[in-house]
Amino acid sequence: MSHSNHNPLVTLHDSRGRIVFAQPLFQLSAAEVIFSQPWDWVNTEIERDEIRMAFQKVLFDRESIVIRAVFYFGNEPMLYECTAVPVETDDITVMATSVPIAQSYNSLTPREIECLRLLVGGKHTASIAKNMGVKSTTINTYKQRIKEKLGIDTLAGLIAWGCKHLR
Repeated sequence: MSHSNHNPLVTLHDSRGRIVFAQPLFQLSAAEVIFSQPWDWVNTEIERDEIRMAFQKVLFDRESIVIRAVFYFGNEPMLYECTAVPVETDDITVMATSVPIAQSYNSLTPREIECLRLLVGGKHTASIAKNMGVKSTTINTYKQRIKEKLGIDTLAGLIAWGCKHLR
């Protein structure tokens, strides 16, 4: 099992940006994560600076932010979308929720991506089936598989995801 929209990586940070809580950890131990900082998980100085500046915006301006970054857990790069919000306690200053993006997209087959593109383009099941040269039941199967792979429950959520991630 990996992180998804329904099971995001949630981290709590102290005023120095250090992670003091992370859940769920699938491929890492707590020792690898606790007291690390989010900018420790990227490879370039530009990315480190971008994440530090975003953290400072949440910490000092008390604004929520959304940032995308390629994190390296071990040697595996993974694009995450992170939402960070200020927290009003003495020990915890920021809570971040991180969801992988590339993993979900890469798990789709080319036919599922084609189906989703047509769906996002406003086509109905029968029209998509005709365009792809398959039966309507096959299109319904594609839509169900895509929703399962992406962790999305509704057709509206699927279309919204497609609008955001397919170009």
